[in-house]
Amino acid sequence: MPVTTIDATFENGVFVPAQRPTLVDHERVRLTIEPIAAPLRRAKAMGRRRGRRIRISPSLAREIAMSPEFHSCGS
Repeated sequence: MPVTTIDATFENGVFVPAQRPTLVDHERVRLTIEPIAAPLRRAKAMGRRRGRRIRISPSLAREIAMSPEFHSCGS
């Protein structure tokens, strides 16, 4: 089986793939976790559309705060 990259969301302790992988039931695979820095880009885009102030949900605020992209903004 070739190496395949699939985006996924971690929800309620389970990785939910964005698209269905080509696997059979109970096939074992190795996961490598690589954060996707989308939350901050999404919030920035919302800010451009609505002016300088934006209103975001607490969960998105946590995602942004934990995002590696957030920590590189000020430098």
